[in-house]
Amino acid sequence: MLVVLDTNVLVSGVFWGGNPERVLIGWQEGRFEVVASPSIVWEYEATLRELGKGVPEKVEEWIRIIHVKTRLIMPQLEVKLCRDPKDDKFLSCALEARVDYVISGDRDLSDLKMVGEIPILKPAVFVRHHLK
Repeated sequence: MLVVLDTNVLVSGVFWGGNPERVLIGWQEGRFEVVASPSIVWEYEATLRELGKGVPEKVEEWIRIIHVKTRLIMPQLEVKLCRDPKDDKFLSCALEARVDYVISGDRDLSDLKMVGEIPILKPAVFVRHHLK
């Protein structure tokens, strides 16, 4: 199973736990694969570093995990579907990679419910249906 994780899910899982953390654990256990573009990876890293200034070891460990466990793609497709244009990169990546799901806690994305034929799920829904 292939998924795109929005940055909200990643940082929530790393720093605050709950269902986003369960998603990250499933990823680390190899229950699904995360696909990202260079701009998504850059946003992951920048946000982790910004929010994790007090825990640099944790931040660097997660950056290492991202680089080792993420399937990097170079999307050619550029969509403009989200009310927050900065989130369109997640949709472009999802469509280009033909992932199974986008997992997002960001209402700008989750309110769309679908991109093409790809469901956009909140972390709790993904956990309930795919990680039990």
